[in-house]
Amino acid sequence: MQNAENIPVLRKTFRFTLDVMDFYDELVDQKKAPIAKRIMFSTLNGICCLQKALETEKQSERRDNMTMAIANFKNVIYWMEQCERSGYLFKEKLLRKAHEIFSYCVSFAA
Repeated sequence: MQNAENIPVLRKTFRFTLDVMDFYDELVDQKKAPIAKRIMFSTLNGICCLQKALETEKQSERRDNMTMAIANFKNVIYWMEQCERSGYLFKEKLLRKAHEIFSYCVSFAA
């Protein structure tokens, strides 16, 4: 890793991913697998893109990866909000964490 300042961000995103995995299991148990898959895959893709953006030295790669991370976290937020609107399992704290990571990505990309 090139920058030790990135470790807290990565730690937060990895914890978020573990929480999403638990959320995924709970949604699947409630027969909501299609939404669970969307949330899980967008989370995993977003985390990977964020990590790549933080580690690359090329500005163009950083921008492209951060753009993809933003799109994926936007999708995570959308589907979590859909869970709430539909009366499915909803975890406000998890949605709040998704917004924090999304905001970080947006500010990093600016």
